[in-house]
Amino acid sequence: MSRVGRALIWHELLERTRDRWVLVVSVLFAAMASAVSAYGSSAGHGQEAAGATLTGPSLVTLASLFVPLVALVLSHDAIVGERERNTLGLLLSMPISRGEVVFAKFIGRGAALALSVALGMGTAIAIADGAQRHVLISLLLPTLLLGLAFLAIGLLISTLAPRQSVAASLVVVVWFGLVFFYDLGLLGLLVATDGGVSESVIAQLVVANPAGLYRVAMMQALLGGQALSDLGLAVDLPSVAQRGFIWSGWVLGPVLLSALILAKKRVLR
Repeated sequence: MSRVGRALIWHELLERTRDRWVLVVSVLFAAMASAVSAYGSSAGHGQEAAGATLTGPSLVTLASLFVPLVALVLSHDAIVGERERNTLGLLLSMPISRGEVVFAKFIGRGAALALSVALGMGTAIAIADGAQRHVLISLLLPTLLLGLAFLAIGLLISTLAPRQSVAASLVVVVWFGLVFFYDLGLLGLLVATDGGVSESVIAQLVVANPAGLYRVAMMQALLGGQALSDLGLAVDLPSVAQRGFIWSGWVLGPVLLSALILAKKRVLR
């Protein structure tokens, strides 16, 4: 990374930490995570295992909703915003390659996302105790990976979108599609085919979605390797190596594709 690239990373981090929408959603996530942690402690009535059982799945559900939203808000204007402000050409006139611009924006905004996740989860960890704290700490890395995957998706949308308003609309569609409607679509597929699609195929489709992969990985971590078998589903959950491969594809794939697309664009102002 060149000197200009490192300066761009720092600039992106500072700018994003001052973004009021990111701050609002981050504080809301922190408040709700703290409320879930406090509720788990009170519902456990001093029984740490019971409190952790309540807190973990609730925070997984909360994080799977809020973290992708924060990530998409952070990244949707990364490239198209520069183009609309007529500053992308000026940026590229400096000694920095187009690939470095993409990676610097991803790293800088990823650092801002990490601060947002740390704020939300850290607040909940601070008021937790015993087994609850251990459960919450185990959620940190997977939650950050979930956010980075959606950050990369938002960066790709920003690279492809002709205008910032279009990018904003697309990230909302992507958020609803992957977080809410994807699983409903798979359920509809099962109903439409009257069970003709095997459970293993459905399981593979679930973990192909970063939000689904996050939920399944956390289910495995919190409830054990036989989590789906206990629910009557005879399918194998992905191994650690398989999850790592899928996460790498979601995090690095859109970033590399964004760099390639920007490198081939000729009309820059």
